[in-house]
Amino acid sequence: MIYVSSACIKKNRIDTVICQMAESGIRNIELSGGTDYYDGIEHDLREWKERYQLKYACHAYFPPPKEPFVVNLASCNDEIYRRSLEHYDNCIDLLQRIGCSVLSIHAGFLIEIEKSDLGGRVNCKVIYDEGEAYSRFCYAYERLSKRCRERNIKLYLENNVLSHENYIAFEQQNYFMMTDYQSILYMKEKLDFDLLLDLGHLYVSSNTLGLTYEKQCEYLKPHVRWIHVSENNGIRDEHKPLQEESVILKELYKIYTEKLNVTLETVGEISDILKSLKFVKGGESEENIVWTAGN
Repeated sequence: MIYVSSACIKKNRIDTVICQMAESGIRNIELSGGTDYYDGIEHDLREWKERYQLKYACHAYFPPPKEPFVVNLASCNDEIYRRSLEHYDNCIDLLQRIGCSVLSIHAGFLIEIEKSDLGGRVNCKVIYDEGEAYSRFCYAYERLSKRCRERNIKLYLENNVLSHENYIAFEQQNYFMMTDYQSILYMKEKLDFDLLLDLGHLYVSSNTLGLTYEKQCEYLKPHVRWIHVSENNGIRDEHKPLQEESVILKELYKIYTEKLNVTLETVGEISDILKSLKFVKGGESEENIVWTAGN
């Protein structure tokens, strides 16, 4: 099944995004970050779902909190940690109420990240104790996993992205959990989780760490349970539309099976999204894609 991330369309309100996608024939929508909080979000999600028979998945920073912050389940800052747990508690309760059975979250960070740092260079002012950060993350994940199981929600854990810019700023230290095969395996030794592999993240991280992208994909293939895909230049996570014969698209085709779900995370116009969907589906006509994107 193929989903399209709500973050593909840059709007302030989630209802505007869902409306545009639904009226373009997209039926599977992954609710993600990038929109603002407003009263009535739950009502709108229900209304659009019923009107167009939509199927939702949920990812990371949704629903948008009233006061924006960077969610980090590995934080050693008690206030950030508390707010991060509370965010996902509220998220899981919302998903149960709107009939959404999928939630994916990000691996943690070993540093304190400000909202202004997202998408660019991270100002590394506070570095956490690695042992405590992993301990906090594992406790948080297991807590959320239990809540999800009780509500019949499937939980996935996504790999982080380490850009060259941040690696240099960190003085060639990696303060992000789960950026490559070895660090994902390290987490596997601590937690039982289903891996959401972001191929764009892995491409950037592999280049940053001097690893062979194709080999990293090959090693991780047996562990993949969901895929995120978008294009980038291998230097930073750009979320560009998919390109024919690109390295990332080639690896998608190697990993993808009908048992795996894929979320498209390419930012652009609806025409760009539909073109990228065509690539994900392996060359079907755009006319078919519009009406089979939710199948």
